[in-house]
Amino acid sequence: MAARKKKKEEKAELKYGEAAAELDKILSGIEEGEIDIDDLSERVERATELIKLCREKLNATQIRVQRVVETLEEETEAEEEETWEEEETAEEEDEEEAPF
Repeated sequence: MAARKKKKEEKAELKYGEAAAELDKILSGIEEGEIDIDDLSERVERATELIKLCREKLNATQIRVQRVVETLEEETEAEEEETWEEEETAEEEDEEEAPF
């Protein structure tokens, strides 16, 4: 249980860029044959953890960005409606003032 808590803390502390850099280092080490066969399974497991972390961060970021865009669109629509209503009101007032 303590190991699981430690991994969660590491995930929270590790930034996307850091995780991606570590993943790149592992992958290049594997591709270039720099990783000893005895360490290979450990490195592959770590790479898997990093991939999951990066996916989680990307998904969370995508959700936050979508929310921001939706909020912005809602605000824009509300402002456009308000402007439209103000223009209609002004036109109605102009029509009421015109004698012909």
